[in-house]
Order: sequence, then structure tokens, then C-alpha cells
Amino acid sequence: MVAALSVASVALAVFGLLGFYLVASTPLLPDDIANHASVLFDVDGEEVGGLSADVLRSDVTLTSLPDHVPQAVMAVEDRDFYDHRGVSVSGIVRALFANVRAGSVEQGGSTITQQYIKNAALKPDRTYRRKVEEVALAIRLEQTYSKDEILEFYLNTSYWGRGATGVDAAAQSYFDRSASELSLNEAATLAGMLASPENLDPSENPDRVDDRRRVSLAGMLEQGWIDQVEHDELVAEGLPTVMARIPIDLGPNGYYFDAVRRVLARHPDLDDGELFRGLRIHTHLDPRLQAAAQEVLTAAISDGPTDTGAIVTVDPSTGGILALVGGPDVMEQPLNTALVSHRQVGSSFKAFTLQAFVEAGWSPQSTFDAPATIEIDGHEFSNFGGAGSGARTVQQATLSSINTVYLQMQEQVGRDRVISAAHRAGLPRDRSEEAFATQRNDGPVLESYAGLTLGQNDFTALEMASAFGTYAADGRHALPRLVSSIESRDGEVLWEAPTRPEQTVDRNVARVVTDALRGVIEGGTGQAAAIGRPAAGKTGTTNEGRNVWFVGYVPQLSTAVWLGNLDNSPIEADDATGGGLAAPVWAEYMGRAVEGLEVVEFSAPDLSELEVLREAVRIAPVPPPEADDTGGDEDGADDDGDDGGDDSGGGDSGDGGEADDGDGDPGDSGSGDDDGDDGGDDSGDGDAGDTGDTSDAGDGEPA
Repeated sequence: MVAALSVASVALAVFGLLGFYLVASTPLLPDDIANHASVLFDVDGEEVGGLSADVLRSDVTLTSLPDHVPQAVMAVEDRDFYDHRGVSVSGIVRALFANVRAGSVEQGGSTITQQYIKNAALKPDRTYRRKVEEVALAIRLEQTYSKDEILEFYLNTSYWGRGATGVDAAAQSYFDRSASELSLNEAATLAGMLASPENLDPSENPDRVDDRRRVSLAGMLEQGWIDQVEHDELVAEGLPTVMARIPIDLGPNGYYFDAVRRVLARHPDLDDGELFRGLRIHTHLDPRLQAAAQEVLTAAISDGPTDTGAIVTVDPSTGGILALVGGPDVMEQPLNTALVSHRQVGSSFKAFTLQAFVEAGWSPQSTFDAPATIEIDGHEFSNFGGAGSGARTVQQATLSSINTVYLQMQEQVGRDRVISAAHRAGLPRDRSEEAFATQRNDGPVLESYAGLTLGQNDFTALEMASAFGTYAADGRHALPRLVSSIESRDGEVLWEAPTRPEQTVDRNVARVVTDALRGVIEGGTGQAAAIGRPAAGKTGTTNEGRNVWFVGYVPQLSTAVWLGNLDNSPIEADDATGGGLAAPVWAEYMGRAVEGLEVVEFSAPDLSELEVLREAVRIAPVPPPEADDTGGDEDGADDDGDDGGDDSGGGDSGDGGEADDGDGDPGDSGSGDDDGDDGGDDSGDGDAGDTGDTSDAGDGEPA
């Protein structure tokens, strides 16, 4: 009864508004609609670039198009277009009941006529008032113009992604031809993209676009516009070849602007082309840092053994992303690895285990045996060279990145607490918690592997810079963000980012972690990252040197450096370690980034309330193999081939060892999940997939 009254009340209000808008509103025509480039501003409010269409809009007549172009669109958007009068009553009733039940506008029930009205005249607000005005204008439009004219209006004003408004601009942007030359398969592909243009770019999401292409083809078959044989042939043909997307900016800001476009295009109020209609977009970009990051990374890749990499800098106090570089050159490598590529992080993950250990009340002066090899859940983990080093404090194990000590710390506090610590520092537990969309598959991101502390899970450079920024900010985490606010052309504030960081990690715990990570630079595996002022950080290297990391910070800036190969192949270099390759790049860039910044000391931690642990959970060390069984295997993995699985389990082949021999970073071993089935889903991000070799091949010296 109550539901019926609610529906009746809403219906009366709807019809009242409808009568008003039928009298008071006038629909706009295509000639009245103009696109304007949106303007980008840097962190200081200076104009630094813009977002505009790859190809300018050029209207075409319906008669100039092959029949399959409008048919493909109608098959997806409005199969009854020629049978209704601008509004689908059944669609509206269905959407009305669904929205009343949901308590908000969840369904639209829009026809092509209504969608044209939205494209032409209205803000993308999901409100009843807007829907009623849309219906009224659609009815007025149908009373004034023919169906063919309205369909032509729609095709010339719809947004298709890449800044392309109109079917002709879309055809040129994706297929380098005019709309009159589109094949049926190309037309079906474009039609399928209309549902969410910026998220359905064939070059970035081919599987989702192919699903939508099939929907269009099925609709054309249902309507009798193609026969079964033609349908089946086109389905089997697959997606047509599309052109690569033109970067927004070809200079040092290219990757940053690409990230801004990707992020804003997913905003629900900006996914129909509003992003390219004269907005004023205020970002956190620091052009000086961005130029330095691009220059340093380009040189490191040009002169070094990897073909890609990333540098990201975050302001720990605000979460503002000051610099973001995802490759050597945005034209040569458009894949923005800093934003979307997730790789195993090696020993850099040990910072979160240390956080969990201190949160449990234990001091970094706690002592553990450091055997050469250790076994957890049936998986063996080793230090570099199979060497043990006797008793070591947690502080010493952090400096030398000793795998077997950190694995004992992990088991002492429990893996769930380590995962909780990493999440509160800023890492996502699940894809749904990503601050920025990556190319991960749906599902868990932080998994409780036996070698969790060795960096078995995958993260982006942006995620790691943000998480370490929490330590720089004494435990306060600010969500990372590229954009601070968005204004209309007239200066009206349309959106502002939240600015309040949260105390997600206890202040003293963060200071204890920072104090230990300072030692990594001052006398441990990350000495190559020294920049002549207080800094803290951690090296990371994965099995066979596939990925090398240095993540570190000063109080004002947190920066992650990652180097690797697009196909995830091993890095061919003697010093393929975080300390050998990534730390010097971090130092070169951060040395320039901190120019002009005040030298600020980190706050000292209070260790007085922490317990010194001397009797840790017992994990049996693995007896060393006979000399003739080692085979010179440097990664410590169980090579007997018995299960192909997580033999050493770890993401970290070890940054371990004493840090005083100054020989670089040969590192410890302890290979990871060698079956390749769970080392993170990198297969879709241009990384050619992590094999699951999660061990840190060593950022340290022999233990």
C-alpha cells in the first residue's frame, strides 16, 4: 500500500513537471552545440594544457551513410526508434518502478530521441527533474522533426570516446576513415561503445568492447537487418583493427595528462563527452618535478637494461600526485605503467610487515635467528646464496633485508595483521578498493601467501608511493589524487576532492618504521639512494630480477621508482636489483626534486613501551642440502619439480645480507610462486604477465 502511494505521488509530480516543460522548453539543434577544449591547471594555478578532441566534429547526412551504420546504433540503443513518438512508455514505467524501489534514479528508459536531448541541452544530473525535462523536450522534438532528422541529429552529437563527438569524428579517430566508409563490423563496434565511450576503447578494453559489438550484431539479426549467416561470420571475425590513441600531450606532461583523462573519464558525470566541453580542471601537477621525473626515467631506460619503468611522487600531507611518469616516451610507449601496471614489489613490502610487528607491541631490537633457509606451509624460502647469519635484530634484518627473519616476523604476528597493516598504509585489499583503476582482474589484491612479506602480491608505482607516504606523514594517509577541483567554463565549482587525511597508522608506529627505513639508506641495501638529507626507503627485487624497486621518502615527498620490461622478462644485468638499479634512479630524481625544499628531520620514535622479543614462534629451519644438490641455484627455490607451485613462496628473492661489504646488491634468494598462476594478473596490462616468480632477487649483500 505504501509503495503504491509512493509511486502514485511520484507519478503526479512527474506529470505536473511534464506539462510545465512541454510549454516552457525548446530543444537545441546540432548547430547550437559546440565543443570547447577543457583547460588543465597545475598545482600553482597556472594553465599547463588542455583536453580536446582527437578529431574535430564534422556533421554528416543520414543519406550519406550506409544503412548498417544507423542500424547498428539502433540495434544497441533503441530498436523501436521508428515505432515510438520520442518516449518509450513501457521503458519509463519500468524505470519508474525500479527507481522508486531503489530510492534514487537507477534506470533511464531513454530512447534515441531522449539521448539526443541529453547530449544537446542538459546537464548529466541523475534526477527526476532532469528526466522529466528530457521527456518533454523529446516529445517537442518529435512533433517538429522527422525520425530521419532526429536520428541524424543523434549520430552527429553523440560522444564516442577519444574526444570524438559525432559518428564521422569517431570513424576517423578509431578507423582512419569517414563514417560513409565504415564496414558493418566497424559500425557494430562503434555502436557498442556508446554505452560508456571512455571505458570501452577497443585498444584498452578489447574483451568488453567485443561483448558490446556482439550485442549490436544480435540486435541487427533480431530486427532482420542481417541474416544468420552474416551474423555468424561477423561474430567469428572478431574486433576490427583500431588506430592507437593519440596522446594528449607529447611533452613531459604526457603521462600525467593521460592519467587525468583516464581518471576523469570514469567519473559518472563526465563519461558522455562532458570532459571535452570547456571544463577548468585543477590538478596537483608540479611541472618542475614532472619534467625531472620524465628526464631521469627516460635516461635510465635509454642507458640501462630495461625497456620501461615508472616514477611517481605524492605529497604525503594531501595525497596530491605531483609527478607521474609511466614510461620512457608517451608516443613510443603509450601504456601508462605508473597508473595501470601492477608488478610484484619484492622486499619493499617488508615495511608493512615491520609496521604490523611494531603494532603488535614488539621492538625493532627484538632478535631472531637468521637461518639460511626456512620452511612455511611446505614451501622453502632462502637467503641469498643459502647463507645464514646467526642471530639478528629486526633493525639489522631490515638494513640487510634478511628474508628468513622477516618470514618469522610475519608468522609471529600473523598474515592477517600484515595484510591489515598494508591496507591501512594505503594498499588495496581488493580491486574494488583501488584508488585508480588498473588492469587487474576482479578479486583480492592482498592475498595471504606463505611468502607474503617477500612481496608476492602486485601493486603499481602509484600505490606504493601513496602507501609509503603514510609513514612520511606520521601515520596519516591521504587518498592519492590527480585532480583537486573541477569548474565549469564560468567558474562554477562542480567538484572538489576531499582533503582530510586520516590517522590510519599510529603515529609512533609510523616513526618506528621510518627510523628503520632510514637505516636502509644510511647503512643498508639502499645506500645508493642517499641524497644528502634525511630520507627513508626500501629496496625491492623480484625473482630473476624481473622487477626492481626503490620506494622512499623525505617528510615532504614520497616517491616510488620501478624498472622492468614490458614482457616481464628478466632484466639482463649483473646488478638487476633494487639497490643496484632503482635506488640510483631514485637518488638522481629526488636530488633534483628536493631542491629548494627545507631540510626537515624525521621525528624520533619512542621505543620505551615496546617489548624486546627473544623467543619468537618456532619455525624449523630447513637442513642445508648436500653440496652437489645445490646446483648453484641462486633463488633458493625447490627445484625438484614436485608440484610446480609456490616452492619458495616469496616475492622477495632477498635484499638480504650484511650491508658493509659495499659490493652492490647481489641479494638473497627465495624464489616465489613458480607456477605462474597467482603472481598477480599482469597479463592484461602490457606487462605480459608476472610468472609468479615473486622472490626478491636481492637488494642486499650476501648475508
